[in-house]
Amino acid sequence: MLQLIIDILLIVWLVTLTYLSFRRKSEELKPKVPRLTLRKNKKRYIVFKVLSDHDDINVQDMEKQIRMALQELLGKVWLDISNPRVVIYDPGRMSGIISTNRLGYKAVLAALPFVKSVEDKEILLVPVRTTGSLKKAKHLMRQ
Repeated sequence: MLQLIIDILLIVWLVTLTYLSFRRKSEELKPKVPRLTLRKNKKRYIVFKVLSDHDDINVQDMEKQIRMALQELLGKVWLDISNPRVVIYDPGRMSGIISTNRLGYKAVLAALPFVKSVEDKEILLVPVRTTGSLKKAKHLMRQ
């Protein structure tokens, strides 16, 4: 009788271990899908200087020309990704700040030399520095 109880306990113990072993192996065989960590789409600010003989440059036309240059260079997809906007422009210092995002700031930097004229006035946009905060960009623009 005692031997029968020991045999039953041993069989139950072995069945439990076998079940746990197969369960662990089946979990290992499942394809592990990595969790995609979505980064917050952070902004970048490009400080630029304008080289031109004319002082009266329209900001909206300048932004339009930047967008057209970006579209000609890299296409509408990168224009939609980067979405450049002239946030601040100081006509006295002939400098300004372009707001874009982390994904498209290099595309905007590449497109700035392709802006040749605004309202039939020849200009050249020279990027000074790229920052992550508007406060730092304003400080760089005033220097």
